[in-house]
Amino acid sequence: MTERAYSATVCGIITSLTFLANLLMEPVGGYITDTFLPTRRYLLLLIGMISALCIFCTKYMDQPWIMLPGMVLSAGIVYPFSQLMDAWVDISREKQPDLIYSRVRAGGSIGYAVMSVIGGYYFKHRGWDGYFLVQMVIFLFMIPCLLLLPDTSLGNRRKQEEKEKSLSFFQAFHTLVQNRRFLFWLGIITFYWFSHRLVGSFLSLIIVELGGDAETYGNVCGAGAAVEFAGLMLLAFAWKKKNSHALLGMAIALITNLLRPLCFLLFSGTWALYLGQMLQCASFAFYMSVSVECFAEAADERLRSFSISMGLTVSSVVGTVLANLVGGRLCDMFHPGILILVSFALGFLNSAVFFAERLYHSMEKHG
Repeated sequence: MTERAYSATVCGIITSLTFLANLLMEPVGGYITDTFLPTRRYLLLLIGMISALCIFCTKYMDQPWIMLPGMVLSAGIVYPFSQLMDAWVDISREKQPDLIYSRVRAGGSIGYAVMSVIGGYYFKHRGWDGYFLVQMVIFLFMIPCLLLLPDTSLGNRRKQEEKEKSLSFFQAFHTLVQNRRFLFWLGIITFYWFSHRLVGSFLSLIIVELGGDAETYGNVCGAGAAVEFAGLMLLAFAWKKKNSHALLGMAIALITNLLRPLCFLLFSGTWALYLGQMLQCASFAFYMSVSVECFAEAADERLRSFSISMGLTVSSVVGTVLANLVGGRLCDMFHPGILILVSFALGFLNSAVFFAERLYHSMEKHG
């Protein structure tokens, strides 16, 4: 969108709308995959819808009043893929106890690293006209992989003779909002996303401000994703025992979340962009390795897919929407560099709240 001369504020608004569309679609997907359709069948259905919307957006790319709503709707279908896949992995561990989430998620990180480098090169030299078609092809390539994966059980489907009946869609929401442990994790992770995305959502503008281009952006993201992959693989090896690592992992994620803005504030030059992004992706590796575990521990057994996907979605959507709206406005009022300082301040505040709560919990536990 910035390449097509949209302002930072407009980009922030449109991107926020895509996340709000995701927020509307995610609870529907989570409830369906707990109650009616196994995750694999639901994702295959979504791929067909995504492909149709990608063709639509490509056809009307030069008519923004048509293309932008199509982009928003497409994103509302695309984004739930990640959260539903995360929930799928966690649920599948019942059948495959040796399955380690961080190892699986590392595959996504290295895929992102490769595609960032390829995408940066491709779009710099070939332009953006094929953007949606490239996205469609990637989703079509997922179909053979999805067909090879095991189906999930429908935890919220109950037979008529069973005492514990299935929860309705609204009962599922009611159960979730009364879960204090779930709400605590939701707050901490949402503010992690807010701090994280203030720089991440506008990293391309920060790079341009420092003299880079689309290829530099792709390479920076690729380098960071490679670190994320390595970090996830190391964590999978270090944490392969069944013990919970949610508290430790989240504590490290919150502390290391401060390193990218510190790096950008203290140093200058292209190398600082690479170093800062790599440090942030190391933080994200810790976050990714424990975030699903945090929401899974707080979930109702009947609503695991719903709880995990909703927690991951609401935190990422609300945090990112706030970052996009606030960040876009700050960029237009001042300059992209102001986001670095605000990101650090929010990250520091979130860490303080987390450790204060853990201290209070420890004191209460010991009388």
